Amino acid sequence: MDIGVLNAVRGSRVQGRRFDIISNNLANVGTAGFKKDMLTFDQTLQGSVRTDLRQGNLRLTGNSLDIALHGDGFFEIRTPDGVRYTRNGSFSLNADSALVTQNGDPVLGENGVIRVEGDNINIDTKGQITVDESAADTLSIVSFVRPELLRKEGLSYSVYNGDQREIVKPEEVFVKQGYLEESNVVVVEEMTRMIEALRTYESYQKVLQTFDETTYKSVNDVGRVQ
Repeated sequence: MDIGVLNAVRGSRVQGRRFDIISNNLANVGTAGFKKDMLTFDQTLQGSVRTDLRQGNLRLTGNSLDIALHGDGFFEIRTPDGVRYTRNGSFSLNADSALVTQNGDPVLGENGVIRVEGDNINIDTKGQITVDESAADTLSIVSFVRPELLRKEGLSYSVYNGDQREIVKPEEVFVKQGYLEESNVVVVEEMTRMIEALRTYESYQKVLQTFDETTYKSVNDVGRVQ
């Protein structure tokens, strides 16, 4: 295959992938705790998806079971596939008085699954939960030595693909009861990137069309006896 055609095909695929990533970011602009993804390249120009873990804005909800993290850290969640991690603190209580995510999975505390039986729920900045003035548990919040090894699994969850010994307590994190962390997606920035990706994709398609037309003429016109 002609090197020019090969480069145009590769370029088209890269821009198509970039467009898909940006589209997913925009689709999750309203998802609490969502972290946007970006397509990056190493020295060999191999593309990979990197998650931007920067803090999102905190939004006041007034719901006592909405919990946001300011600073480093993730909530630990027990799922059927094992422990997973999330920044989405939109929690509720199930029929067994267990604190659960929007997916119905239990939120973990230092003593296991957190159960809240009472009316007056208070959560301090360190994550300690008090119910009707009695200590109930403390939110299990962790961070990672190599956060680049976190991989999204959907449903606002991530799994850590590094050594379990690299899961540690955050050095500095503040728990905010009655708040949710918004996604760190900036719509204007993502729309600008989407337009750039689309235009670049279209340019590569025009290049491929030109190669195709040139090849057609070479096959059908060059050497034709007049």
